[in-house]
Amino acid sequence: MKNVLFWIGVRSKNEMLQKKHGDFKYLDISKRSWQYWCNKNDVIFYEYNTPSESDTEAHRATWTRWFDVFDQLDTAGIDYNKIAIIDGSSLVRWDTPNFFELTDDRLTAFRSLENVKWIYEGVQGYQDLFPDVKFDLSKYISCGFQIFAPHHKAFLQDLKKFYYENYDKIIEKQKHTVKKGTDQPVYNYFLQLHEISVNTDLSPAFMLTHLNRFDWLSYNWQLKEDGTPFFIKYGYIWFYSGFPNRADRENMMQQTWDLIKENYE
Repeated sequence: MKNVLFWIGVRSKNEMLQKKHGDFKYLDISKRSWQYWCNKNDVIFYEYNTPSESDTEAHRATWTRWFDVFDQLDTAGIDYNKIAIIDGSSLVRWDTPNFFELTDDRLTAFRSLENVKWIYEGVQGYQDLFPDVKFDLSKYISCGFQIFAPHHKAFLQDLKKFYYENYDKIIEKQKHTVKKGTDQPVYNYFLQLHEISVNTDLSPAFMLTHLNRFDWLSYNWQLKEDGTPFFIKYGYIWFYSGFPNRADRENMMQQTWDLIKENYE
């Protein structure tokens, strides 16, 4: 029984999404870093590239990952322990500690308060789908990186059932009214509705996001002998999100890779 990294590497064939995400070329860079890390830490690398829903515009991979993770691992005959689900928009530093060893059997996630206005409007926009939930904004978490135990399978099955039963309402909000993310607002409501115990004790260094917003791309200019950007120096996992143009993601990730690739040999 091993731990599994369920890496989201879905390349949509939708022309709009391809243009928006720069033909998903950044996935090749992310994959190299994570394959190295998994091999180093005796973790199974599982590439999620074939969602159960072929129409990836109607059913985004951000949704189907939750529905497919246990089904695909079971079908593949993988005897898993813990499962980390992580976006392909990330790079992992070569010497990142084995985070599986730092977690328990609770759902492990990270607080997400990068843009409080965006989060608040998303929570308010989906409130009518969860009239019995008094949402606690301080518990809002990111969906970009989470670690599950086998007993969380039932929770994700319930989420899948809710998604399909309320698909039209969810998509209307997602595309036309709320327009704040895809799965994340609903997912957060579901966590609180089901009172899922969430472990947020893992160091923030394991999930650095919005690198430009928080000035992680800078370096200490006073240390003239060291121009290493802050995110490489102090962070373990870097998420290339929050940039004005997502098509620039590949360029940013490629620049990072060119700086550090010799460490992955």
